[in-house]
Amino acid sequence: MTVHGLVNCKKCGTLFFKTSGREICDECFKKELDTIDNIKAVIQKSEADKIPLENLPAMTGLDLDELKDLIERGRLFAVLPRIAIKCRFCGIDLADDEKTGFTCKKCLMKFSPKVNELQKKGIDIHKYEQEAKNLNRRLRGGYRTNNTSDDSRRFGFIQNYDL
Repeated sequence: MTVHGLVNCKKCGTLFFKTSGREICDECFKKELDTIDNIKAVIQKSEADKIPLENLPAMTGLDLDELKDLIERGRLFAVLPRIAIKCRFCGIDLADDEKTGFTCKKCLMKFSPKVNELQKKGIDIHKYEQEAKNLNRRLRGGYRTNNTSDDSRRFGFIQNYDL
């Protein structure tokens, strides 16, 4: 409950003034920072190239759910490449660019309701994946059309294209 900036800490429940985007009090935030430093030290001391996520609770003394929460919130970004995370559905090791969601791209596409709808209708989803990539390139400004007229110039970060 919020009353003029007063909120309850999500971890310990104490009241504090929310002055930033954090949902935990200063004491819990300091404890979290110490925990993160501890995890980083344990991972850096390890001689293994990749440490399985399931082994980290025994090494750090934390609960597996707490570790997953820290990873999902991006708090362990610096040491994430050294952590071996498996897909929650199929169990394969995730690539470094997939480690925030605990689900591999294959299972994400498989279990997405929108994808299932399109596949039932017989629509090729790979065609739309490529179109999405091209649109993303255009929005970032790294994609040029074959049009040689003045309309193909880039304006800022969004390329001028017809919608």
